[in-house]
Amino acid sequence: MGTTLLAVLAVVLFFTIIFLVSKASEMASIGKDADDEMEDRSNLQGKLLFAFLIFGLLGVAYTFWTLGPRVLPASASEHGDLVDSMFNITTVVVLIVFVITHVVLLTFAYLYRYNRNRQAYFFPHDNRLEMIWTTVPAIVLTFLVFRGINAWNDIFDFEKLESTEEVIRFEATAKQFGWILRYPGPDGEFGERIIDKEHISPINELGVNWDDPNSHDDIYANELVFVKGKVHLAKLGAQDVLHGFYLPHFRVKMDCLPGLPTQFMFTPKYTTEEYKAILSEKKYWQQIDPETGNPKWQDFQFELACTELCGKSHFAMQKVVRVVTQEEYDAWIQGSPSYYNTVINPDGAAETEDFEEEGVEAMDSTTVEVLAVLK
Repeated sequence: MGTTLLAVLAVVLFFTIIFLVSKASEMASIGKDADDEMEDRSNLQGKLLFAFLIFGLLGVAYTFWTLGPRVLPASASEHGDLVDSMFNITTVVVLIVFVITHVVLLTFAYLYRYNRNRQAYFFPHDNRLEMIWTTVPAIVLTFLVFRGINAWNDIFDFEKLESTEEVIRFEATAKQFGWILRYPGPDGEFGERIIDKEHISPINELGVNWDDPNSHDDIYANELVFVKGKVHLAKLGAQDVLHGFYLPHFRVKMDCLPGLPTQFMFTPKYTTEEYKAILSEKKYWQQIDPETGNPKWQDFQFELACTELCGKSHFAMQKVVRVVTQEEYDAWIQGSPSYYNTVINPDGAAETEDFEEEGVEAMDSTTVEVLAVLK
């Protein structure tokens, strides 16, 4: 409360000072010649604008210098290199235009400030200038647009999935305020989903049809696990409001819409450990994190976040993302219990397991060997 009151008083004091200064300036101008007054004000404003130009450009340069190392590191996905290239080109173009226009605008405001002894030259039209400031932006924007269209077509070319030997599919369903992550189990197939009152329940939020055998080994994960070098297809959805599926280091961003499934395809380039090694060579990531006492790169983790303001706990929609080798991924799939066997039908899974153990004990050695070969 005290801090808020102090802030309000500071704002009131600031505007009071501005008002008093302007009134004092107005009173001081009384009795002055109109041309003298105009020239004094024009000189002051011209000098202030030129000073603003100098300090403003220095501030921009300082911002790039100090905050540059904090931008996202190198892309962790194959298509991310294309996205970064587009972003860098656009940034350079916009920065050039920004600097030129502000230098011209504020320098002219200083050079051509009011002077009673100077006659201004007025011209209403210039064809060359019209051609220049119409043609040049049109060419640059056409280049950027066509480059963007080509990038879009390449990133969303889902026909490539048909020629890909192995695609890792997973579902990410957003809700207030969390993610439901589902992977197909060892069979590689998702169980069927039926969105109706009969199948939707507090323990079956996705409406999975548990009569479908493919659903019995589906895994509900608490983290996203990717495989280096493999194509991943993210099947996205939302249960309530608009959410955003965002993997910043992979340059993946796709909205999750209620009632309208969306999807995104990408290929990770590095495992988490390999990415940490890349960060360990960068000066910023060698700084010590005061909370852990470790270098920043050592505690690094990929993350999934929501990028749409979906409610008061929007900030909590985060999940850890791990990128591993194929062997580590297979071991994770095999070692992760299915949702069906742990939540939907845990007793049945236990009975089945006991039955299998008792059956194996009752079999003779030859039968056990034959089953082992078949498995």
